[in-house]
Amino acid sequence: MKNPFKKEDNTGLIVAVAAGALVAGALAYLFLTESGAEVIRSIKHKLKDEAKNLASDVVSAKTGIKKKKIKKVADHIVK
Repeated sequence: MKNPFKKEDNTGLIVAVAAGALVAGALAYLFLTESGAEVIRSIKHKLKDEAKNLASDVVSAKTGIKKKKIKKVADHIVK
C-alpha cells in the first residue's frame, strides 16, 4: 500500500515545463516577429556558407581541384 503522507519529488517535471515554456517562447519570437525573421535569415545564410565550405573541402580533397574554383561553382548552384 502506498503511503499517502510521503512527499513526491516533482523537480524533474517542473524543470521540463520551464524548459518547454522557454523553447516555446523562443520559437514564437523567431517565427512571429520581424526581427526574428531577420535572425532566421542570417542563420540560414551562415549555414549555407559553412555547407559550401565543407563541401568544397571534401571535393577538393578527393579530386585535387582547387577549393576556390569549386566554391565558385557551388555559389552558382546554391543561392
